[in-house]
Amino acid sequence: MALVPMAIMLILFSFLIYKAIPSMRYTGFSFFTSYLWYPGNVYANPISFHGVMAPYRSSFGLLSFFVGTLITTGFAILIAFPVSIFLSLTINLYTPDRLKRPFSVLVELFAGIPSVVYGLWGVIVLEPVLLHNIMPWMKYVGFQGQIISGAGIMAAGLILSIMIIPIVTAVISESMHSQPRELKEGVYALGGTKWEVGKHVLLGNTRKQIVGGTLLGTGRALGETMAVLMVSGSIVNVLPTSIFSLTNTMSAQIAAALDSAFIDGTGMNLSALVELGLVLVLISLIVNLAGRAIVGRGALRGFEND
Repeated sequence: MALVPMAIMLILFSFLIYKAIPSMRYTGFSFFTSYLWYPGNVYANPISFHGVMAPYRSSFGLLSFFVGTLITTGFAILIAFPVSIFLSLTINLYTPDRLKRPFSVLVELFAGIPSVVYGLWGVIVLEPVLLHNIMPWMKYVGFQGQIISGAGIMAAGLILSIMIIPIVTAVISESMHSQPRELKEGVYALGGTKWEVGKHVLLGNTRKQIVGGTLLGTGRALGETMAVLMVSGSIVNVLPTSIFSLTNTMSAQIAAALDSAFIDGTGMNLSALVELGLVLVLISLIVNLAGRAIVGRGALRGFEND
């Protein structure tokens, strides 16, 4: 049974690599340097290139989706990180004991809301507010760029931040709660305030857990699909130029283009999407491995092993 997860991972990687080989042969390294994604004319006679068949004039490049993924994820972490820190400090220092557990459960419940519900709220509520109330005001404080709609980098980043805050907060808050009570009481006995306890004991002793929780949230943001698809604008062949720009991510593009990919009789469109998914899996794997290397075993549970 212990070998089952490893076997599943090997099967998954083998499938992705096998299905992505035609795209690798067709696009080569330009897959990583080009931002043009065009399915080609699937009704014209296909062309042969490097021993594989592809639709006429088709082109596949992930650069715009890669940039969109990094920007929206970074925007989400920039918001979620401080909010999660202050939420964790509030739960552990300023919330009455009888309310700590209900408050923690309430925060964690947000992680169970389906992503499509977040996306629906983003389309109906968030985008109009951004378009009519927030973005015009940002123009007056120095932000440049053309405002096209409420969708785009800001909407996607805000939705992602709301979705990952419960995950990051749960890890950080539990790590703070696991700190020895004697350390907190010692600071109080020396005349320390609650903020000093939070700064020197809770934050000082949970740095690795904070990094681990943040990386866990980053992994969730990298792979989020439906909510981002609904609020990002789903634009292709355009690199973002400002915070107001429409964008797209790797996971959202896979979901958006999957149905039409099956129309392509050569299978190249599907192979390109699989290669896009393979890159996304590798990025997520790197993030998780980096988190394990930085945090160490057991740090996410509030302790460390040698």
